Amino acid sequence: MANNSICHIEICARDAVKAGEFYNGVFGWKLNLDMGEDYIFWQPESGPGGGLMKSADFTPGTGVVMYVEVDDIEAYLKKAEELGGKQDAPKTEIPTIGWYGRFADPDGNIIGLFTGMQS
Repeated sequence: MANNSICHIEICARDAVKAGEFYNGVFGWKLNLDMGEDYIFWQPESGPGGGLMKSADFTPGTGVVMYVEVDDIEAYLKKAEELGGKQDAPKTEIPTIGWYGRFADPDGNIIGLFTGMQS
């Protein structure tokens, strides 16, 4: 069962590889390129990790999305909409990993939801 804690933080970058080299140099985060150069996982020594996502169409300063682990993505998306938010991405499978969805809060901030295959 998910505990609604932050489980993943995504940082958009024009070049995920260069961004990975930057964060590795600054913080020593371990990098995993298993999904290719467009999405690089990073993991600090402790705490939640995340991903560096290649994205050409984001506004600098707005490219960070945190993901909250939940047990029912569709229910949380519905709840967010009922409270004035707007669905940004429906429940979508990440092969062999789990599922994600995203919503925008009433101010437009994007929040991700995640359920792992083992959850």
